Amino acid sequence: MLDQTNIKTPSEINSLMARSHIYRFIATCFRRPNGNKTDLKKEGMDLPWDEITEALPFGNKEQLIGHLKGLSEKLNQAAYEDRVTQYEDCFGYTASGPVPCYELEYGEEHTHREPQQLSDITSFYHAFGLKIKENNFERVDHIAIECEFMHFLLFKEAYALSNVAIDNAEICHQASIRFLREHLGRWAPSFTLKLSRYAKQGFLKDLADFTFSYIVQD
Repeated sequence: MLDQTNIKTPSEINSLMARSHIYRFIATCFRRPNGNKTDLKKEGMDLPWDEITEALPFGNKEQLIGHLKGLSEKLNQAAYEDRVTQYEDCFGYTASGPVPCYELEYGEEHTHREPQQLSDITSFYHAFGLKIKENNFERVDHIAIECEFMHFLLFKEAYALSNVAIDNAEICHQASIRFLREHLGRWAPSFTLKLSRYAKQGFLKDLADFTFSYIVQD
């Protein structure tokens, strides 16, 4: 028999979906420009952020709505060339660019912990049947990939709960908590603060400020 105390309400499922959508949006924004103008509508990210944000268990919803709408507009309006220039200026061409966007570049000297840390991150992905696409040349600890994984876990938890698959939902729930505690939540604040100071203005500055605020609350 199901434990009724473990069954989430529709509002709690909506909160999971809202968090999932936002992590996917952050991941989209942090991807390296690929030669085409980002079209949020085609990517399914032209979303009603006011409705989505309303489902979050946060106190500063109006501020979050404003930031999300502003970032969406800037991303849609930005010229591809301008995005490339700002991306390359901030992140460079190597893992240790002006503002590294890889987890292992933060914290203690990473030389001795690199194989174990990368293996641990990869194990999270493999546990859910995920792997990096062959044409994706980023490491598994790239900010966009880790945010994409959080999007996946939260969406999968919401789907499981909506189908009363409580055990599956709990596995996803525990994985998202661990991944935030052991990985994304440990280094993303340092990364976004550094990016905000370095970028000074423009889209990546705004994205850094929003991402810091959101992940710290989450």
